[in-house]
Amino acid sequence: MTSQETHDRVLAAVDALKDDLVSTLSEVISIPSVNPKYPGQVYDEVVGLEGRVSRLVGEIYEDAGADVEYWAVEKGRDNAVGTLKGTGGGRSLIFNGHVDVVPPGNPDRWTSGDPFSGKVDGDRVWGRGASDMKAGLVAQAFAVKALQRAGVALDGDLIVQAVVGEEVMDHECGVTSTIEHGYRADAAVVAEPSGPTNLGVIPVTPGLLWFSVTVQGKATHSSMRGQTIRAGGGGSAVGVNAIDKGMLVFQAMQRLEEEWAFTKTHPLFAPGHFTIHPGVVQGGPHGVLVPFILSEYMTIEYCIWYPPQDDPETVKAEVEAQIRAIAQTDGWLREHPPVVDWKLNWPANDPGDAATAITAAVSSAHERVSGMTAYQGPPPVAGFCAVEDCSFLTAAGIPAISYGPGDLRVAHADDEYCLVDEVHLAARTYASLALDWCGAE
Repeated sequence: MTSQETHDRVLAAVDALKDDLVSTLSEVISIPSVNPKYPGQVYDEVVGLEGRVSRLVGEIYEDAGADVEYWAVEKGRDNAVGTLKGTGGGRSLIFNGHVDVVPPGNPDRWTSGDPFSGKVDGDRVWGRGASDMKAGLVAQAFAVKALQRAGVALDGDLIVQAVVGEEVMDHECGVTSTIEHGYRADAAVVAEPSGPTNLGVIPVTPGLLWFSVTVQGKATHSSMRGQTIRAGGGGSAVGVNAIDKGMLVFQAMQRLEEEWAFTKTHPLFAPGHFTIHPGVVQGGPHGVLVPFILSEYMTIEYCIWYPPQDDPETVKAEVEAQIRAIAQTDGWLREHPPVVDWKLNWPANDPGDAATAITAAVSSAHERVSGMTAYQGPPPVAGFCAVEDCSFLTAAGIPAISYGPGDLRVAHADDEYCLVDEVHLAARTYASLALDWCGAE
């Protein structure tokens, strides 16, 4: 166990760097590092800004005495990884964060000002990426800087990573690329925002599935609707409104979602967390979206959040069975079954017992440094609401959990921000964790 005197010296260095930390975070937020592969983006107009953030953060790693490597799987999308080589005998640790952000949406809805202002206003820093997750990324970098300022040499290796691609599961360009470059450790802590559990320790995440279901209709003049739905009319021989049939599928998915409130649970997640979200609906006559023709198709895009212990293939089978069952209750759908298209599976993170030690170490570090603050005491241990890069680290044999400043309720939303006190406390926790996990004189 590292001495209290060493801890005190390092924490004093973190405190002395607080103003620099906040100003650097503001600068990092002001770089609009929107993921160029995010839907709606023109790749060539956006690419390169992730790399600018990685280079800036990499300079902090270099200033902290780390050996830094930069590379890009795709030009302009640089990753930065710094290594503080240990003196020997200690456990190794990865600090990881992503540099990409989602688009800001409509800037007119940002009452805080420009979405990329990085404005520091009282107790918080504003801007897209403040919570997700530049605050945690910069806090990790300054924790390493504080170790150097305090003159501490760790026993084990400490590896700090600023990676691209997380917002669209482009892990091949980001976190998985770091693994392929040989960066491995005994454990990893990703700086995703813990909220709505403030500065919680997050050992598990759900899985995410994206699928679409499309229902076919049969076009005719809209004045024939009565003929298609009333007794004595021509029925499907005249026409079929795809939206009517699609709503049968929609309602079936709602019923399954209600069942999941009782059948899909996990002790670290709030009841009802696992859901089937209908996020996008499209439908109408082909080629002309007017209500004067019975709709020929309806497509619903769904986002599924499933428990970490569930097999995604089993979840898919459950969904498909529900859709087949509702189709059997309708004459048209029996003959024209809905078409399901599975588009993405972001695997859950569930390192299990392999993460017991790092979970305890982060909890202990937080409790050690949080005295006399709003976050004092043992931190909550909870499941992460969304998905993150921990999944790919754990899958590669590096037990990964997350802990970081910020609040998911404002991530991807208008007027995103992060509280300065959270960023500062997170930096203190990361520094204390590095001391105890890696070891130091």
